[in-house]
Amino acid sequence: MSDTFFEKSKEISNDYIQSIVFLDDRAYRSKDNESPNHDFDALKITQAFAKENKICAVYNPESDSDIENFKSIANKSDVIILDWQIVFPQSVEEGSEEEDAPDDPRGIYTKGIIKSILFEGENTKNSLKLIIVYTGDYTILESITEDIYKDVFNSSDMYILDKKDCSIQSSKIKILVRAKKTEINNDSNKEKYDSQMISYESMPSLVLDEFTKMTSGLLPNFALMSLTALRKNSSKILGLFSKEMDGAYLGHKATIPKQEDGEDLLIELFGDSVKDLLYYSKVNENLRNDLIEPWIDEKIVEEDFEFSKHKFKRSHNTLKSILKSGDEVVKNRFNTILSDINPQMKNHLMQNPIKIFTNNSDLEKVTDYDKNFCKLTHHKSLFIPKNTEPKLTLGTLIKSNKTDTYYICIQQKCDTVRIPKDNERKFLFIPLSISDDKFDILTPDGTKLKKNKDSYAIRTIKFVCNDESGVIAAVKDDDKLIFKQKYTTPTDEQFEWILDLKDLHSQRIIIDYTSQLSRVGLDESEWHRKQLS
Repeated sequence: MSDTFFEKSKEISNDYIQSIVFLDDRAYRSKDNESPNHDFDALKITQAFAKENKICAVYNPESDSDIENFKSIANKSDVIILDWQIVFPQSVEEGSEEEDAPDDPRGIYTKGIIKSILFEGENTKNSLKLIIVYTGDYTILESITEDIYKDVFNSSDMYILDKKDCSIQSSKIKILVRAKKTEINNDSNKEKYDSQMISYESMPSLVLDEFTKMTSGLLPNFALMSLTALRKNSSKILGLFSKEMDGAYLGHKATIPKQEDGEDLLIELFGDSVKDLLYYSKVNENLRNDLIEPWIDEKIVEEDFEFSKHKFKRSHNTLKSILKSGDEVVKNRFNTILSDINPQMKNHLMQNPIKIFTNNSDLEKVTDYDKNFCKLTHHKSLFIPKNTEPKLTLGTLIKSNKTDTYYICIQQKCDTVRIPKDNERKFLFIPLSISDDKFDILTPDGTKLKKNKDSYAIRTIKFVCNDESGVIAAVKDDDKLIFKQKYTTPTDEQFEWILDLKDLHSQRIIIDYTSQLSRVGLDESEWHRKQLS
């Protein structure tokens, strides 16, 4: 019997996970009799992960600066494991009275680290992270979980609190609270807490299982396989981009009309190298041949699908047949495989194919799923860093602060750069209006926009380059990013940056628009028109 989808996902996660970091104030210290449950054996835990071919680092903080340094390290790690009670060594000057005991230190530093990993200011980083709180006090696991939920996540409904499992999670993060392994003599306590106590030897297995639960999907597995291929070949990529070619690169740059294009070429070359690597690593074939059918078997419930009082039995074999069909005419593909179902339902499924692969319990979410996939395929600015100022260029979508009108910039890239300081330049825009039906662009907040196809609808707006950068950059205005046009009185229209569209989608909009301009309308002999070759 072939492996289940979850087992295949575990293999992919195991290949991906490389680095695990621990923070514990008891690491590298001699054991004592005062709090043996809180002792932490750095050697044993690193040996346990080494057996699984993982890099495991253990940090013992002794000051606030150590905590700050650890925050940077934690952001670079695949999995973070934190002690709950962190106490720094207290120094008392000789001859002075012992200092008063500090305020209760439990959780203060741990919650601060979690916040730094998951949030930037008030916004989430939208990164996938697994964080485990690994404490010596097994009796307060539930209260620790509630404390984190209250202080870190403000008891938000966006995150699911599971008191029984001692966990907090969303689609992208999971906080798991577990206890260090210790002997429990009381039978009732042993039954209650033993399952939530993790030995050093069991920690690698826990990490892998919990990480896989977060990434056990087709798209996450594709991303993990791709990232693993890049990690394994990072040295080869560095070898390709050798310093021996520096002179050739500069020679190319020196002899092209627009020298700034030299750096753009490097981005294209690097992107092409990554794409070629993924193709040769057969990531796409692995997804297609090894994961899709097990996903259907494990994720899809064989149940009745109902539409307009008609039903059909959704079966694994039917879904697999649709995905394996070699018929390139989609209508024929559906007619052949779904030959027994009502034509109205068949047409509905062709128009809404996501519903075939969604269980009835999740059908109300399909529009959100489709929108998110749409954004992934269209939006370039998904990857824009938080502190980066967007630049006005081909594919930039803006919104007027005076009306609900949106505009897409169709100025070619070469005409959006190298603008002299204090010079003005006209930019070309196509207006878009909000649509309830067909649309061309979907905004980050889910607004559907439809472009105006009229040849006379094009708009020009003047902008001034205010510095030596040579571009028109957005400026921060409260929580928005604004492109300020030439005229800046309070009554003048300004424009909010919404997103940057991917290049090919932007180019398609230009081609669609210019095709309207190239139409030839004339009166002629109808007899002659019918004879045209």
